[in-house]
Amino acid sequence: MSFIIRASASYLPRNAISAEQLDQRLGLPEGRCRSRFGVEKRHYAAPDETSLYMGAHAAQRALNDAGLSLADVDLLLCASGTNHQALPYNAAGLLRTLNASTPIASMDVNATCLSFLAALDLADAALARGRYQRILIVSSEVAKIGVHDHEIEAATLFADGAAAFILDASECQSGLLTSRFRTYPEGYELCQIRAGGSGLHPRQYGAEAAAEGSYFEMQGKALYRLVAQLAPDFIQQGLAPLGLTLADIDYYVPHQASHAGLVNLVRQLNLDNHKVINRFATLGNQIAASIPIALDDLLRNRPTSDQQTVLLFGSAAGLALGMGVLRL
Repeated sequence: MSFIIRASASYLPRNAISAEQLDQRLGLPEGRCRSRFGVEKRHYAAPDETSLYMGAHAAQRALNDAGLSLADVDLLLCASGTNHQALPYNAAGLLRTLNASTPIASMDVNATCLSFLAALDLADAALARGRYQRILIVSSEVAKIGVHDHEIEAATLFADGAAAFILDASECQSGLLTSRFRTYPEGYELCQIRAGGSGLHPRQYGAEAAAEGSYFEMQGKALYRLVAQLAPDFIQQGLAPLGLTLADIDYYVPHQASHAGLVNLVRQLNLDNHKVINRFATLGNQIAASIPIALDDLLRNRPTSDQQTVLLFGSAAGLALGMGVLRL
């Protein structure tokens, strides 16, 4: 164990629309988003609420809660699945948005929806080695802008938001007990945004093709089946080295991938619903921000401050699976 969570915070966009408003926007019969897709409301970023803006607000809230300034941070990890722009990288833009007065180390960690969990794993290793003493992790996503409204399933899934966590090196019996990541490349094309890099560049393929390739594409049924096939054994194998079973976990914080995916995972693993942090109905899939926003919610609302064990887990485009066991 190598760290304690010094502080955490979240930011949700000002604009929230109800399931009924989303029905109207998507041209669906009233009640469809709520009954079929498990939607109650969605938060969507306004034009001025960029990923850098939301990330900076979440970071500043966490710093304020901890009684710290940005100058007290040794390393900033920006753990997002999408970019504000191609260059420079997100963390540099976030430092500029925060008006950093002194230079600090910074880098991006991108494992799409698992970016926060991947950053937590890297932070754990860096803190354990003594390379850094305090690390700020920020995940911030403007997801909705990349989804076509005519792709109904995807249009009901995604929403926007940001979260920030401050980790301090510590000898306490807390931190990341274990982590596990695996990539299954047979799922590479099941969930993708084809443009944004050299593979579908407007200079080579034309602006129209690049613009169309900038939208999220998903083969939902195939993706659902592959995750359902792989996830149970993946999680059990991740717990085994600790001598733990799912019954030993106090809380489960899954990536908020979809209503159907969460319901199925709870059923497959026979989880206690009261221990599952499920905010999909009101927050949707916020890409890399989903897990940290749910974890921040847990930290603020759990009924005890006693030491507890939390399982973080999820899937990402790739297809990738990831998990970590956190002792609070």
